[in-house]
Amino acid sequence: MATGFSVMDALNKNSKAGVDESPRARFRTKDISIFKMYRNKLNFYDLADIEELAGDILMYGLKQNLEVVFEPNEQGEYRIVAGERRWLALKHLVEQGYKDFEIATCKLTTPQDEDEEQVEIIIANAYRTKSLKDVIEEEQRLKACLERMKTDGKKIKGYDLQSGRLRDVIASMLKMSKTKIAQIESVNNNLIPEFREELNNERLTFSAAYELSGMSPEMQQEALAKYKENGELSYTEIKDMKSPQKPEQEQDAAGQQDTVSDSDTTGQQSSENSMNPPEEKKAGDDYETPHPEGITSICYSCTEYETCNVKTGTCTSCDQYKNRAEAYKTDEQRYNEEQDAIDRETKKKLREQAEEEKMNNLPSDTQENGQKVHHIKLGATFFEEVASGEKTFELRKNDRGYKKGDILEMMEFKDGKNTGRTVRVLVTYILEEFAGLEDGYCIMATSLMKEDAE
Repeated sequence: MATGFSVMDALNKNSKAGVDESPRARFRTKDISIFKMYRNKLNFYDLADIEELAGDILMYGLKQNLEVVFEPNEQGEYRIVAGERRWLALKHLVEQGYKDFEIATCKLTTPQDEDEEQVEIIIANAYRTKSLKDVIEEEQRLKACLERMKTDGKKIKGYDLQSGRLRDVIASMLKMSKTKIAQIESVNNNLIPEFREELNNERLTFSAAYELSGMSPEMQQEALAKYKENGELSYTEIKDMKSPQKPEQEQDAAGQQDTVSDSDTTGQQSSENSMNPPEEKKAGDDYETPHPEGITSICYSCTEYETCNVKTGTCTSCDQYKNRAEAYKTDEQRYNEEQDAIDRETKKKLREQAEEEKMNNLPSDTQENGQKVHHIKLGATFFEEVASGEKTFELRKNDRGYKKGDILEMMEFKDGKNTGRTVRVLVTYILEEFAGLEDGYCIMATSLMKEDAE
């Protein structure tokens, strides 16, 4: 299998008669209205953060062409092959009034069959940040496409689909290790639907899902019951559920092997025990000399201890020190530690996301003693100025119906997270429809509430 090629030139469309598919540094482009384009049903990726991308394009311009194929239908004239997020971001800008972004320079590509186009879409998304759901879905779709292409005798430049090593091809295309692809295949083939749903919604880590996929459906259902009861299921817990099976099996096997000999040796063992009773321990017999690892020196835990000629019993630092326990860990131990770390980090992120979602969903308006209370997020710098009484006004879009006498409850946000600090101010005056103010905006004069002023 060849390597080091450009994935964007990967598809071989030799089956298209009369098309010259020799590699080229140039390609045909055309300026096209974004309203003549339409989405591709084969694009299954999550199209998130469109407004953020639109902001980047507004500031820096479109840095990468869209790729389209001319296939007119009732939806439009050009089907998008690569760049749907950019297309949606451009549409968002136009809707906001930035008409200059209606025309986009596009790469025109040759029509292909569905398998070839699906492979190209996956290759075009090789370097983007993806959700677990996207990663698992793309491996499943890519494998199905390549299997059909292999059966039909089609080729992809740089790869030999007839070699029987499709896993190698998939790993190279998706920029993953063959081991990771094997794990994804196991999840795709063996994970029960209930856990698949939890994985897709990122309530279950991939490492936990992979371990579960190695269980029988019956055992997975048992694990599911435990998951529903506790609300979570870590990689380590799943390993513990699987591990008790082996000792029991070994014990059963050993019992079967010893059944005959036990009956023959019982008498002999009992007579030997009566002739040689256990010695009684004397006081102090359980004392043991301290092990070397119990001494301050790090030399005893170093891989070079046996060959080092400067070792001492009091060494606490050394530029040649190599930890023996770390160096001699098995691959399985390292893998387990890595998965445990991933589980801990995932739990932390899930907790943070839940807290952030909770804060983001706070009610914007409430009533308190006949006064309307508006809950407003405020950056840390402005919060300090309001809390100190230095800042006595607010410039805001009046989309909440602010009125004199309303209360503004300011919540401090730092680094995008709620700190838990709040301060309340009373609206004492509102200025609207004034020359220089943008339509829909107002300036509110405010004063600290008594409890906050104190």
